[in-house]
Amino acid sequence: MRYRKLLITFLLLCTLFLGGTLTAQIKILTIGDSTMANYDEDKNSGEKEMRGWGQMLPLFLKGDIRSVNAAKNGRSSKSFYYEFWKNLRNSLNPGDYVFIQFGHNDEKAAGLDTDPNDETGRGTAAWGQYQGYLKRYIDESRERGAMPILFTPIVRRLFDENNQITGQGLHSLTELAPDDSTMNYPMAMRSLAHDLSVPLVDMTLLTQKMVLEYGAEKSKEIIYANNDNTHLKAMGGILYARLAVEDLMKQNILTDYLTLSSDINIKPAEWDFGSQFLGKSTVKMFTLQGLDLTPKSGTVELTVESPFELLTKQNGTPQNKLTVSYTDGNLSYPVFVKFSPEKVEKYEGNLTLLSDDNIRQEISLKGIGFSLKGAEKKQTDWSVISRDTPLINNNVEVRAKAVGLEFVDKNNEVLVTILDNKWPSGDIDLNASRYLELAITAPKGTFFIDSLHFEMGAVGGKYMTFTAQGSIDQSFSETEDITIMDDLPNEKFKTYTFNKVLKIPQGETFYIRFYPWYKMEASDKYINLKNVQVKGFLFENSN
Repeated sequence: MRYRKLLITFLLLCTLFLGGTLTAQIKILTIGDSTMANYDEDKNSGEKEMRGWGQMLPLFLKGDIRSVNAAKNGRSSKSFYYEFWKNLRNSLNPGDYVFIQFGHNDEKAAGLDTDPNDETGRGTAAWGQYQGYLKRYIDESRERGAMPILFTPIVRRLFDENNQITGQGLHSLTELAPDDSTMNYPMAMRSLAHDLSVPLVDMTLLTQKMVLEYGAEKSKEIIYANNDNTHLKAMGGILYARLAVEDLMKQNILTDYLTLSSDINIKPAEWDFGSQFLGKSTVKMFTLQGLDLTPKSGTVELTVESPFELLTKQNGTPQNKLTVSYTDGNLSYPVFVKFSPEKVEKYEGNLTLLSDDNIRQEISLKGIGFSLKGAEKKQTDWSVISRDTPLINNNVEVRAKAVGLEFVDKNNEVLVTILDNKWPSGDIDLNASRYLELAITAPKGTFFIDSLHFEMGAVGGKYMTFTAQGSIDQSFSETEDITIMDDLPNEKFKTYTFNKVLKIPQGETFYIRFYPWYKMEASDKYINLKNVQVKGFLFENSN
């Protein structure tokens, strides 16, 4: 039988969240920022394709080990510590590993420390709070019997006139400190690793070398997202994860659990569709990818059985079998799986992959059919969000609040802008301490949301961007992506929809947060949110 070097990856975000169903004796906990984080493939593909290298790390794992990617967009070593670290630290067991990568958002205060008493501040000085919080992660991981490993931040794709990566691209703020290393974050991390005898993977140098080899144009085409020079495409995430794994193996770390083999590889092993009402469907997307395939052309056959079906596009024709061809040694193909329950029961099935070498692998598909018997259909509408009192409509309550933002009356409308009316420069991602929140509660029963609709636009400028996420947990440790890094139209509205069954038990709340930022320093720039609509079903008997 001929040998095929084949790397086929199923990048399914839902099973990479904390609390996933995979079990293993050893866990890798990855903590960091948006360059490492998970991204929902449904929301972040095509022109908006974005993945973190921590999301791609499971592609290079083997044996009895799992990766839990807890990295979050917009966080620094300081803000992550106060938002998420306590619960993550308590989840560590002896023998676990903690991969630590911060730096991108630590630079937010122009290389200076923020108020030590301000737990929401992101900025840290390289040789000050940055080292201090890295040391906390190291010490507290060791206290739990886990092994910390430091990863310097990946480079930004910023070239100077000599086709070299700039100081800002290398996370050394030479524009502010040209003659010394006081604002060199990778150097500060390397020094700390040496002092505390912590293994270090120098992702800054490794990714710098790769980006220079690719050059400005090819690195943009293959590695970096279309809209900026910081975040990664899927292939960029894969390439950078492989760099990290190669270096770990050179240091004889986790060698029994790491692999660079590109045999058939399906990750993760299970995909849970959750609950869906009878007569309705859930569609999820994954990406079928191959890297450095040998031979350079071939086919892969995918099959599923009812109530699961395959589609080649979101609203395509359902089928139970799909054949995908590839050439030139590479494969990147979006595939959609549709779940349409027919009965009230738990469904278990498989998505089977068969190469033309008859190499077969499977991933598990699960879902639950849910009856609407006894439910009352609800639709709640709010044309304008009130800043003063909760809005109650059809026994569903919504409260609005602004954090780091403020409501203003302008042109007979209620708009939202940043406190003190001064948007900072340099923001390319959300700031977790700056958001508009809607809290949705059904006080008289269990509410199942199956559709969310809203309209949003910018007022006063064309460079307003926002991310919207939802969570049943007010800490937002686990989130639903509604939209990620989307540009708002100026002086008009854009419509957004989110279709997924979300359960809000009686007495609990589902939170939606809108995180806006402006792409340059500015004043008198606003967001306008209106026509919020929530559809779902209310069971007054919470059981």
